[in-house]
Amino acid sequence: MRGIRGAVVALLAVVPASVVASVAGGCTAGVTVPVAPTEVRSVSTPTPDVSLTPIDPGPLPVVTVPAPVAGEVARVVVTKQGAGKAFRNVPGVPVAEGRTYTVEVACAAGRPSTGTSYAVYDAAPGTWGHGEPLYSRPFTCDGAVQRTVHLGLPAGKVQIDVRGLPGDAVTAYALIRPE
Repeated sequence: MRGIRGAVVALLAVVPASVVASVAGGCTAGVTVPVAPTEVRSVSTPTPDVSLTPIDPGPLPVVTVPAPVAGEVARVVVTKQGAGKAFRNVPGVPVAEGRTYTVEVACAAGRPSTGTSYAVYDAAPGTWGHGEPLYSRPFTCDGAVQRTVHLGLPAGKVQIDVRGLPGDAVTAYALIRPE
């Protein structure tokens, strides 16, 4: 018995499991033959190469901040300054009652991204930075100029701000102009 078992174990190391099972099927001496699971490999699907080299996004989009126009209500300009960003808020004239406005925004970064938004706040004395925005909207930081038109705002002073700029943003602006 021991000789048969040793021969079967040696056979398992060399012969595929299906052949061993068919040979062992004829032996009824009460010997249990362990059958190892077979491994299936596909030769038609090669393992893809993995590259940890970042893909060059190409040149940064160029965002040109437009010159102020008569009747402009507010603007903010953001530029890269060292490792951080510099925000420059420029107040304009108060919102005229019954007039509609256009908000224009643009942002340039190393890679296009979402998650950026602008917000319009009341800028009456003592209100800046307090409370909820009067109006806000998301925009994409991809170099494109985006506009919101026919925006009605309450009469008085307002300010505009940008939020959620990506870390690699180099230029952004948001402004409110009369239509």
